[in-house]
Amino acid sequence: MAAYRKIVRTGMAAALLLAGITTGAQGFAPGGGLSAFGGVGKGMAIIRGNVLCAGCDLDETSKAQPNLPHLYQLTHKQGRVVMQVKTVNGSEMWEAPLSPRFQVRSADRVFQQLTAEENLMKEVEITGILGSTGTLDITMVTIKG
Repeated sequence: MAAYRKIVRTGMAAALLLAGITTGAQGFAPGGGLSAFGGVGKGMAIIRGNVLCAGCDLDETSKAQPNLPHLYQLTHKQGRVVMQVKTVNGSEMWEAPLSPRFQVRSADRVFQQLTAEENLMKEVEITGILGSTGTLDITMVTIKG
């Protein structure tokens, strides 16, 4: 009987341990949503594209260059930029977001990289977290071109 209790106790401990490991793994899974653009919840986003203009408006830019697809306006407390997005998380753009306008939160110096005149028309990579409310929390901007 003592051996049976020991087996049951060991089995229960193993089950609880596995349940704890599984829950912990789910808590740290990247993404948390369907896709970086238009997904549910928050997800890591790596966005590549070109900043077309700083201080401009999405509607004006779309009218001036109607043949450019995937234009998005990023609005920060320091201003706004319009960029043509080419890839999100390494995949070609294929799913449209709820809105082509995003509110941006970032350190001022990080957003200044997007608005700097010497970086206009260069390829940029934005790393951040995109929430389901359309807010993009930018952690890093890398100038590629």
